[in-house]
Amino acid sequence: MKFLEFENIMKKKGAVSLADIARKLQTTPQAVSNWKARNHIPYHILSKIKEPSDVKLNNKFKDETFAKNDNLISLQEEKFFSITDLLIILINQLRMIIFIAFLTVFVSFTYVQFIQIPQYSSFATILLPQNKANNLGGFSALASQFGVNLPSQSKADLSSPSLFPELLKSRIFAEKILSKNFFTNEYSDSLSLLAILTHGDSYPEFGSDTLITQAQQALQDMLEFQSSGNFSILKVKTFEPVFARDLAQAVLFELEKLNLFFKNQTVNEKISFIEQRIRSVEKDLIKSESKLKSFNEKNRQISSPALLLEQERLSRDLDIQKNIFLTLKQQLELAKIEAVQESSVVQILDKPQIPLAPNNKNLKLTLLLSAVLGIGFGIMMALIYEYLSLKGRLEKNKIKMARDNFKMKLFDIITDRMFTGFISFFLIAGLPFYVGHESKNPIFFGKYSPALMLIIVLYITILTFLAFLFIFGPRLKRKKS
Repeated sequence: MKFLEFENIMKKKGAVSLADIARKLQTTPQAVSNWKARNHIPYHILSKIKEPSDVKLNNKFKDETFAKNDNLISLQEEKFFSITDLLIILINQLRMIIFIAFLTVFVSFTYVQFIQIPQYSSFATILLPQNKANNLGGFSALASQFGVNLPSQSKADLSSPSLFPELLKSRIFAEKILSKNFFTNEYSDSLSLLAILTHGDSYPEFGSDTLITQAQQALQDMLEFQSSGNFSILKVKTFEPVFARDLAQAVLFELEKLNLFFKNQTVNEKISFIEQRIRSVEKDLIKSESKLKSFNEKNRQISSPALLLEQERLSRDLDIQKNIFLTLKQQLELAKIEAVQESSVVQILDKPQIPLAPNNKNLKLTLLLSAVLGIGFGIMMALIYEYLSLKGRLEKNKIKMARDNFKMKLFDIITDRMFTGFISFFLIAGLPFYVGHESKNPIFFGKYSPALMLIIVLYITILTFLAFLFIFGPRLKRKKS
């Protein structure tokens, strides 16, 4: 029997659609679609719809032949699985795939565009000096003759610019930078960085030490110091562009002040050491001068070789003490000059600038990834659902059946009140985010940019279309049936 004759018989019995036929015969819609594609109705199905007088066959052998053919078809359907089988499964579960893909893209777009807090980064490229040799000059070699060992290379101390990354993590730096005031659009006022990172414009619940400890970790997450060759990069990340630039400038300023403080501390220690040595050498110099003076007063005419040798020895000691004293005086003057110098050791190549866009938002990439993940997850769920619920396999003319099924399923999707209702619900829930958002350069209604206005118009159009399908979808479905 041809499928058209079979379909006419079932219409007389009250089964209009393929789903009604499957329900009437207690089978699956996929099996009915298979019969339609093959244009052949199995014998055991014909025995259910025909009258007993019509289904009597000539002999038992013919019954067994039909049963064997049906069993062979079933075995072939269970044995082979092709690309078209996968295509048919995906078309049958097209509603689930579209819904999951839409949900992931919609949630991702709404989160990135309206919920995710933007993060702006401001950079500064700086050149830090390398550690150089100690600038004590000839005094180092001269002092070593008297048992005083001075290092030829400068040791790393807190004044060394190479310790800038560690200074950024220190509490002393945190206390200095957290006390500075910054203006933010979020609070529309100038607040200390400590208040911005902790309690905002409300009254603090904890003491200053606790607040500094809490804010220090947040501050470390905002600052990043990287070394790249001869240059270093200071990166500051905040929730506002101007605030990022201002904070980067303040960080550089405080680093320079701390470096200058520790540098002056080191220079002051050097001055104290040199002054101590001057007092000691001055006493030795006075003693040497007194000895030479006393010797000359006692020996006005020197003719003996022993006296000449003694005079030469006293003169030599006096010259040495003079040289040491002069060297110390020179180094003392150099140290005092270094102490009053306030020039920064940091050379800034690129100053911090106001970032133009947030660095943690990439809408195109996010939508692409969410669409791919949504489609992939939808396909996986469709295969799992099909594997658990359906066992029928199609065999012949599957491409034609896939085209027919696609049209039928697409019509069922757009006329399904549950599907259109769910999507309409999510669109209505997200509508306040889109309508209430204000663009930076508004043109329409004083709030929306052209791009946002286009998005809102498309958004409302889609919502209106889905609402129309939700109301009139069942009527269209009955009309087509």
